[in-house]
This record gives sequence, structure tokens and C-alpha cells, in this order.
Amino acid sequence: MRNVLELIHHELQNNAPVVSAVILSSTGSTPRRTGSRMAIARDGRNQGTVGGGPGEALAQRKAAETFQDKCPCILQLDLTGEQAAEAGMICGGRQDILLEYIAPTQENATFYGSLLQRWDNGQSALLYTAFTSNGAEVGDLSRALETDGLTASAPVQLKETARTKGAQTRLPFLVHEAQHTILIEPLRPSGTVVIAGAGHVGKATADCAALVGYETVVLDDRKEFLHQDRFPPSTVRHQFPDFGHCFNECRITPETAIVIVTRGHVHDKTVLDQALQTPAGYIGMIGSRKKRDAIYAALIEAGWDWKDLERVHCPIGLSIGADTPEEIAVSIVGELIQHRSGGR
Repeated sequence: MRNVLELIHHELQNNAPVVSAVILSSTGSTPRRTGSRMAIARDGRNQGTVGGGPGEALAQRKAAETFQDKCPCILQLDLTGEQAAEAGMICGGRQDILLEYIAPTQENATFYGSLLQRWDNGQSALLYTAFTSNGAEVGDLSRALETDGLTASAPVQLKETARTKGAQTRLPFLVHEAQHTILIEPLRPSGTVVIAGAGHVGKATADCAALVGYETVVLDDRKEFLHQDRFPPSTVRHQFPDFGHCFNECRITPETAIVIVTRGHVHDKTVLDQALQTPAGYIGMIGSRKKRDAIYAALIEAGWDWKDLERVHCPIGLSIGADTPEEIAVSIVGELIQHRSGGR
């Protein structure tokens, strides 16, 4: 999502329009769901996705028309019949995609700049987009971070429903009344993963976490293991003399996940002791149950209690029979995604 916001803001700041495409509804075996977004620049550059493949190509083609007529519309894709066959699609299903021409005004640049700033500051937001529709035709479109900022034609009760439900979900959704629709999109940063340990599992976890949108920070006391060539370019790397104060350079918030994959029990215990002192929303530690029980016993002797230790996911990762560092990384990041989405 950040890349989408960044492209929109960049184009608007440079006095260039942009087209936003967002999935309103999706049924059947379509590859993306409500709220999946893509931004398209006039020269064809784009960020985000509304499903990939021929379906996305159709959306991009419609976006080119939108640059010309400057009118919002709903692209109605039938991925089950003749349209799907012509496009070579086999997944099946239907999608409605809202395409909107965003003019390069100062108001729009300021609005999307504020969204981008909120994202970078780790602040959650609800983006409301209200519009009327009649088939593919769209009118009276407005967007705001509060329902009171939406167009006056949106029914009061519909705005109240959007506000109430928006506070209770992490997933985008729609509310309708007659020809009026409001799309509610919770904008929450993907979060930061702080990985203590830059060995094989730490490296694979950083690679995997970056692929699914996490900001990654890797900590270790070994300079050679923190070489920039080992990690994705966006990875932040911190070296320190020992693990005794490993989070000194990190900003830990409830949106932060701490993954403990150091090279030994002693270091794991040292890092876990510090992690428990932070407000991190997720703490996970690699290791067997025997190792976990030994570390927990030492921490309880040091003053922690069992309630504190209930915050810790150990053994870390989903139970998928992982063996190699890469497979273990997949299981760890799978659990992070599960936690991020509110699953158990």
C-alpha cells in the first residue's frame, strides 16, 4: 500500500494526474479481494495490483481511457464467461473495479501526502470513499478520513454505519444504500519486524518478511553477518558489541514484531529478557520446547512471571514441518501474517 500512496503523491506533487484502481467486490475464484489497489501514472508506470494477468491488463487499458475522459467509472469484469475466455483467464469469478481520475491539485497532493506521512509514522487511518453508481457510471465521488468529510449527498445513516463498522475491522468493506456506496479501507502499516540474529534463519526471515511488506531490522554482534549484500536493500542493519542492549537503536511499538533467532540459548535468553520490557505486539523465539522451558525457568527466577511469558510465541512459526532455514522462515513469516491479520 505504501508504494501505491507514494506513486500517487509523487505524481500529484509533479503536477501530473494519476488513476487509482481499487477492487469494490470480488466473487468466485478471483485472485484479489475488496480493497486491493493499484495506482497508474499517465506513462503507464504503476504500483500495487488488482489481481495481475489479463484482468489487470484490462484495468490498465481502462485507466488509459480514464486519463482522457477524467470520469470515474466501474470496470465490471466477468471472469467466468466470454470475457474470461478472450483474455485467457481460467480462475473464474467476477470483479467490480472502481477507477478514479485524481487531478493534480494542491488539495489532492496534500491529502495523499498526509496519508503517506501517517503510514510512515505508523499511524492507522480509515479511508472513506463515497460515490453513487448506476451500472458502470459513477458520480458524486468524494474521499475523506472522517465520514463528516464525505459528500453531503451520502445518507447520514449510511455514513454512521460506515463509521461504526470501520472501527471494528481490519479488512476493507462496502456499505450500500440505494445508489449510494461507501468503501471503507483501514490503512494500517504492514509493521516492522526486528530480527535478533543474522545467521541463516535470520537472513531467510528478513528476505521473506520484506517480500510481504514488512519493514525489516536485523540485529547482530557480528559485522560479517550484517553485510548489505546479504539482505534486501531496504533492510536496516544494526551491529553492537553484544546482545545485552540490542534494542537501543530500535523504535519498538505495538505494531512491531520481535523475532529471536540468535546463535545460542544464552543470547536468546538475553534478547527475550529485553523484548519483554518493550510494548512489541508480537514476540517469537526459535527453539525446542526443552530449550524454551529452560529459558523460561531462568527468566522466572530473574523476576518475570508466567503471565509475562504468555506473550511469547515459542516454538516460533506455524507448524508446517519446516526444516531448512528457508522453510523455517516461511513458517515464521506465516505466523507473523496470521498475527497481523488478527488470526489465531
